Amino acid sequence: MSRVSPLHPDFGGTMPDLSSFFQPKSIAVLGASERPGSMGSVVTQNLKQAGFPNPIYAINLKGYKSVYGYPCYRYVRQVPDTIDLAVICLPPETLLRVLRQLARHGIRAVIILTGGLSRRLSLGQRRNDQIERLARELNIRILGPNCLGVLVPDEHLNASFTHIDALPGRSAYVGHSAALGSALLDWAGARGIGFSHFLTTGASADLRISDVIDYLSTDRRVRAILVHLEQIRDANRLLIALRAAARSKKVLAIRTQAQESLPPGLTDRRAVDDEYFNRAGVLQVDSVDGLFSGLEILSRSRPLHRANLAIVSNGLGTAMLARRQLDELGGEGAPIERLKDQLEDLWYSDETGYNPAVLPPEANGEDYVRLLRILEKDPAIGGILVIHSPNQRSDSSEVATHLLPYIRRSRRMILTCFLGGVSIVEARKTFDDAGLLNFDSPNDAVEAYFTLARHQVAQDRLRETPTSMALGFKPDRDQGEQLFRQAREQRRTYFTWAEARMLMRLYGFNLVDSTFGVDFDRVVERLTPRYFPASLRLVHEDYCFPFAYNENPSERWRGVRIELADPEALHTARRELEEEKAERFPDSRILGWGVQPMRRKIDNLQFSMGMTRDEDYGPLIIFGEGGSRADMLADRQVALPPLNSTLASQMIMRSHSYEVLAERSDDLATDMAHLVRALKALAQMVTDLPELAGLEANVLLQPGEGLLVLGVAACLGEPQRPALNPYPSEWVETAQLRGERTVLIRPIRGEDEPALKAFYSGFDAESLRLRFFGSRLHFEHRELATLCQIDYRREMVFVALADHTIVAEMRLWTDVNTNTMEFAIMVASSHQGTGLSTHLMHKTIDYARSQGVDRIIADVLPENYPMLALGRYFDFSAEHDEEGVVHLSLPLDH
Repeated sequence: MSRVSPLHPDFGGTMPDLSSFFQPKSIAVLGASERPGSMGSVVTQNLKQAGFPNPIYAINLKGYKSVYGYPCYRYVRQVPDTIDLAVICLPPETLLRVLRQLARHGIRAVIILTGGLSRRLSLGQRRNDQIERLARELNIRILGPNCLGVLVPDEHLNASFTHIDALPGRSAYVGHSAALGSALLDWAGARGIGFSHFLTTGASADLRISDVIDYLSTDRRVRAILVHLEQIRDANRLLIALRAAARSKKVLAIRTQAQESLPPGLTDRRAVDDEYFNRAGVLQVDSVDGLFSGLEILSRSRPLHRANLAIVSNGLGTAMLARRQLDELGGEGAPIERLKDQLEDLWYSDETGYNPAVLPPEANGEDYVRLLRILEKDPAIGGILVIHSPNQRSDSSEVATHLLPYIRRSRRMILTCFLGGVSIVEARKTFDDAGLLNFDSPNDAVEAYFTLARHQVAQDRLRETPTSMALGFKPDRDQGEQLFRQAREQRRTYFTWAEARMLMRLYGFNLVDSTFGVDFDRVVERLTPRYFPASLRLVHEDYCFPFAYNENPSERWRGVRIELADPEALHTARRELEEEKAERFPDSRILGWGVQPMRRKIDNLQFSMGMTRDEDYGPLIIFGEGGSRADMLADRQVALPPLNSTLASQMIMRSHSYEVLAERSDDLATDMAHLVRALKALAQMVTDLPELAGLEANVLLQPGEGLLVLGVAACLGEPQRPALNPYPSEWVETAQLRGERTVLIRPIRGEDEPALKAFYSGFDAESLRLRFFGSRLHFEHRELATLCQIDYRREMVFVALADHTIVAEMRLWTDVNTNTMEFAIMVASSHQGTGLSTHLMHKTIDYARSQGVDRIIADVLPENYPMLALGRYFDFSAEHDEEGVVHLSLPLDH
């Protein structure tokens, strides 16, 4: 079976083939000329000076014979050879006509360097939309407009208008801004920093940064990817690309925004960006310096298995400088004291608690190595910072000579800092030449450790794969959708008191007893003694929206009176609330009155949780302190749905409210379990109900009793999908096969890579040829990682496991342009003839129908008799083409 690669996959099918942009066999420059300062002149000269080895053709209506020695033609159609890449340096008004001409002559890759499209926003956006539609219509890929161009030093390619060429390197850069890209290229050139690829996407009318990252993540020459982001058009698509790249390469990102918007209910944009990049496994930095220093640190580092730092020095003062910096950054010191029986020679141990571990001033290289050997044996210790201060009795060069071979062989992350000037030049040079992490000051070293720790946190979050439907029960999604239909039919964008409470119940939340009604007197008549002392709430339209307060939530008028002892107190409170409401919210319609029994105890804790929406990243789960006096906005933590228990726990523990909980809880594990379950339920609600635009709940944690929702407000809007796709656990099943065999069938996971490699290794060359349309026996890590790390949106893979061993694979790709799903299947010899292929095909058909696919297809070699037989069994039509391939096709009814 072959794999179709549509030029415009739109999450369906595979990644687009962008090789014509980065390895073109020929280039045409439209608008090429020798007029000084013109775009066409700069681009043509850059191509010439870079030494591009393949044919270059100049296109200009003025009919020059040549441009800088390259043959020139008036029209593209006059070029006698095939053109792989076209670079457009023409006025904006000509673009649409020129693109049609290029498509007619079979050109499928185009760079638009033309500037000025965005000077008038309306004109620029309209033209960009036209270019995007035309790219799809003509089946071409377009980089730009307003982009810098493309530079690939290894290919001697500089198809750009830069004033400086890129040096060769192993790091790729892709960004939005041509201005920033040009400045960064100049900055890097002055420092001798090179690139494997360098480009900007400009207005991204067609090709987006996610497309480029997809391509770069499969290039063996690329060891790291540096990304600059301005606008994010599809957070889900970008996150898919970033996560795939971050599994095999170092990925660093810097984010800038012309207009910084904040999601409702939040005051800190950085927390939202951090969460997005952490879930992508990407290190976010704040500056160009941070981009390259972070890259250098990550490139020279070893894995950090624990997020703590041991500090080793031959001086107390220098060690304490590092420790103070670690504390100020909120870092954790490694638990060295547990090794104190082996550390009798340390100084100041009582004062430092063994971390820093202070050696005598005269400590030599052997003393340092002896201490490192002890520390390395303890798995509880993460990174180690070694500081040396030269003195009359301790020489830095001697210490470096002993440390160098030891650190080279070590699997631990060890940073070094040789303090001083004249005396330590040789030591620093030795470590720099060896490519080891070496810093001028303790502060720089500790900050580098934090860079590594932040990247490790991102990598840990990358490996978390939250599942859908992981609550232990199935929420009533249909009834939840009915609440949305009801609100829309009544032309409301908010949920009523009763609807919001019902929504919470559907997802397993318990709510404090309450009664609600429009008629106040009837509400009071229904009350029983258990409601007193009571709270009374005036519910009006503005109150029904979440986050309906300014930057100080404690000043919000909540329309509530508490500790009301009897019905008479309720009537008095009603009059007061009506007067205040008339003054504060004169135009907000009163919807009714709610009464709840007071549930306050001295050991109860209140939390605020819910969801909000970001313009770029989509839905966000929120958590933090709750209650009328809490500074909720200062403590509010954010996370991308979906969540598993680990991610929910991490979110809680980042908050100040967790410190209060840990101090006051008698059973922290149980209380945490209640909160984790609530956050997972909210995340599932967001996944199930994409029209949910906001939700804010004030919950009460009662020791020994669990969580109670005191109040909740929710609103709805246009559907918006989460940035992160959940693991589709609803497709996990156990199947009974012939011969009383049983297999587990489930979507593939990232950690299945070793099992998938073992599965493929069980086939001979002929079986692999039938599957992959080519002779092969070996699969490398990067390819296997790509096969396992799927997005569950544009691709789905079902694997069958027997005794934790993969015995079958069904791989599916969806092309949204044709609304077809292509499949490939392999079954180990041990399970052929058991009915497993048939079961997987039934599962594929069910899955395709659930995705609304019109047709299932496959390309099969004519000698692949088992696949052809499977096709006949399921009534696939079979069509032979001129190349001998059999096209199987099965239309689906819905």
